[in-house]
Amino acid sequence: MKFTVRGRAIALSTVVLAFTAACSRGTRSIETDPRALAAVHADVRVVAGETTLVAHGQGYELVARSRGEIARVQPELDRDAAALERVFPTDSVASIVVTVRHATPPGKPYVAAPHTPSETRAPVVDVVLPDPNAKDDERNRRGGLFTRSDVLPAERAWLSAHASEVTRKPAPRTAAKGEAEDTRVPAWAEDVIPSLTADSLVDRVTTELAAHADALIPLSQFFTMERPTFAGVPTGQRGEGRPSGGGSTGRGGMGGGMGGRGGMGGMRGGTGRGGMGGGGGQGRSQANRESMPLMGGALFEAQSIALGHYLVSREGYDFIGALMDAQLTSVPIDSVLAKRNTLTVPQMDADFRRWLVDRAAALSR
Repeated sequence: MKFTVRGRAIALSTVVLAFTAACSRGTRSIETDPRALAAVHADVRVVAGETTLVAHGQGYELVARSRGEIARVQPELDRDAAALERVFPTDSVASIVVTVRHATPPGKPYVAAPHTPSETRAPVVDVVLPDPNAKDDERNRRGGLFTRSDVLPAERAWLSAHASEVTRKPAPRTAAKGEAEDTRVPAWAEDVIPSLTADSLVDRVTTELAAHADALIPLSQFFTMERPTFAGVPTGQRGEGRPSGGGSTGRGGMGGGMGGRGGMGGMRGGTGRGGMGGGGGQGRSQANRESMPLMGGALFEAQSIALGHYLVSREGYDFIGALMDAQLTSVPIDSVLAKRNTLTVPQMDADFRRWLVDRAAALSR
């Protein structure tokens, strides 16, 4: 069965784009912040003649070449691991090894990820920090609409490991290493769960969505659909190593120009992300991007940010995990709702829209 999103677009405000730019500046400066560097606790390790720094946290070992790289990446890993622990309280966060490197600027020699010991058994996830001198259009194609996180591969790897635990089946190598999404994980979960740490962005998104609540994707479709592609992004320009989308991959695929898993679109940065929504692509000016309509993949991103916070406010973090686990085991979402004696999906859809309007009204006071 194919679904289509209502044609009306939600206007993209300048404030969201300004917030994205501010986040980009902030993540770059933390690598040279003396206080952030002083807070780094890491061990020195030599592997294959290379000296690296190694830090540890819940569910990960972090390997980098500089204290600045650790200062930039570790807080995001800690926030994501803490959120996962709340979403899946009965499942410990799987252990992964995260290596950090900077994207290679044009014309410069390629620098590989830091070495890890040959006896390493946990999946090795490569996090690539973007080039701070990259053009805006390049960063937008790489990071989707709401660029916040540099640790997308780690988020994917953790969700894939959880899917393997629930289904008792191993993940494809690319999914286990976070190089691609695990197709067993519902598309909505790939976006909603990482967005749970987006406290500073949810208010801005809520205001946009509340102003055009009739254009939202109905939750009966949202929970079963593939992520829409980003309109106007030519094939082959959706990021590093991502398929271009088009067609269904078995989750009730989208019709009407909506693709399968082409373009991440889940609000988070990292390799292989979708491009700008509503007519993205090369050569657009900042003014043009500010007037882009919020639709397709961009609408899916924005709705994911708001929906995650709505679900937490109504039922708690573990409710999100229960919904994802139900779909992993082919259990209808309605069964989860009935077991928890909560709203039906249509009732939840109506309540979510009211929540958006009420929250937006409270923010405007």
